[in-house]
Amino acid sequence: MRAFSASFAAAVLVVALQPPSQAQPSSIGQWTQPFQLPLIAMHAAMLPTGKVLLYSAEHGVPGVQAFLLDPVTLATNEVAPPSPWIPACSGHSFLANGLLLVTGGQVNSNPPTGTMECFVFNPFTRQWIRIEDTRHGRWYPTNVTLGDGRVATFSGLDETGDFNPDIELWDSNASNNWQLLGDRLIDYYPHLHLLTNGLVFRSGPNNSGTTDTYNVNNNVWTFVASLNDPGRFDSPSVMLPPNPDRIMVMGGQNFTNQPVSSAEIIDLDSPSPHWTLTAPMHYPRLDFNAAILPDGKVFVVGGRSNYAPTAIYVFTPEIFDPQALTWTTVAPHQIPRWYHSTAILLPDGRVLVAGSDDEPSGEIYSPPYLFQGTRPVIQSAPNLILYGQSLSISFTSSTANNRVALIRNSCVTHAVNMDQRYVRLADLANGSGTYSVPAPANPNVAPPGYYMLYVVDQNGVPSVSASVQVLPAAPGPLRILDAHLSGGSMQLSWSFDFPNVTVQTSGSLGSGETWVPVSAISTIQQGRFAITVPATSAAAFFRLSSQ
Repeated sequence: MRAFSASFAAAVLVVALQPPSQAQPSSIGQWTQPFQLPLIAMHAAMLPTGKVLLYSAEHGVPGVQAFLLDPVTLATNEVAPPSPWIPACSGHSFLANGLLLVTGGQVNSNPPTGTMECFVFNPFTRQWIRIEDTRHGRWYPTNVTLGDGRVATFSGLDETGDFNPDIELWDSNASNNWQLLGDRLIDYYPHLHLLTNGLVFRSGPNNSGTTDTYNVNNNVWTFVASLNDPGRFDSPSVMLPPNPDRIMVMGGQNFTNQPVSSAEIIDLDSPSPHWTLTAPMHYPRLDFNAAILPDGKVFVVGGRSNYAPTAIYVFTPEIFDPQALTWTTVAPHQIPRWYHSTAILLPDGRVLVAGSDDEPSGEIYSPPYLFQGTRPVIQSAPNLILYGQSLSISFTSSTANNRVALIRNSCVTHAVNMDQRYVRLADLANGSGTYSVPAPANPNVAPPGYYMLYVVDQNGVPSVSASVQVLPAAPGPLRILDAHLSGGSMQLSWSFDFPNVTVQTSGSLGSGETWVPVSAISTIQQGRFAITVPATSAAAFFRLSSQ
């Protein structure tokens, strides 16, 4: 929403922010060279296909863009958003089946107004699918995926430029219409986290420093505690590993135009939760990002240390250790990363850092753990994990003690990661082998959806992750649930559990029949996928196949 330009003030500041030149990657990590992107990476989502969805509008690259980035080859493929929708500054979170639900976006930037339009992005078919509009526009909203798989959306600016007080709920397994839960005026892009008791915790930002919980079942807000440093605008909030009910906020500003370096933590499992100041970051920051790493630490990157027209960028990232409560500076990146930048964990344990106004580029950071010894290797793991059951995992590791953990595929924009969470499954003590590991006990611990499954050795060195889906129950068989003629067209529908389906048609069921894929885009209706094809006078048979 801010509209001032910025330029780097003095090259000597870059030198001052760099660690000693003799430092090795095993202590400070290592960056790739910057690479060009066809857009400003204002929004980033780690898809279950292994690709990263990036989308944006303007801010250095004219127009509206969305691309899939392969983080290994750095190849990009365009997946243009449907016109005239402008998804910039929208909210997003993942559904249980791996689709990304995107709420709102931009109508105008001057004056700022939000759109009511909502879409889901299907990473398996690479399609945007329109769903129902929210009651009013949303620009700068936050989404939260709940334990039952429904999505609640909060705040944002509406179609008139006012704050949208509506709290709305979307249920992928029902009629899909947005349900109004209640209303409350809260600041845009609120920091919201699903707690293990099912409540939604708001850790800011706001000028009063108030933090509270929200119960989606009865529309009740309950005060919890006040921040020591109120405000925390333009900064992240993180669920600290390994306890997801332990929240840390850091940096940001309170409309004083001066960012802070302070950080504070609240443990919501304690009888009387309160915010406690912990060690500050080495640099004050605003407009920066935080990513949870497989070793349970938190990587903080980018931002600026002032709010003046001449910007002082922070090029040196830091890593926070939630157990030791310490910050460690690591290797600096080359490109300023602040407003409209993103940072997201990749399946191989690296971190993609991209975007920033007028910066159509990215860099990838390899943390120190990738230079500290042989990595564990996952030899086998299930594709599906069910709550309360166990999973079998086989791996090799050079150390006796190893941790098995999940990190949710997440999505980030404007310093707010709307899905990020770490779930410890087991600490094992017998080295390489095959183990039965308990799955998450309930969906409030790990909301349904896709996760990256890591094995981390006793030195903090992680494996490359395996992609797993966490659900309450295995999906039923894929079948056509309904087929009917309407207005000269045939409509077929199937379960929302199957997003990656090919519909084929044939003129007969005899031997040697030819099945031809149907070229039509699926929609979402009444909690199902549906496809409509023209009816013909000849006989036609249809079948579904899931990849």
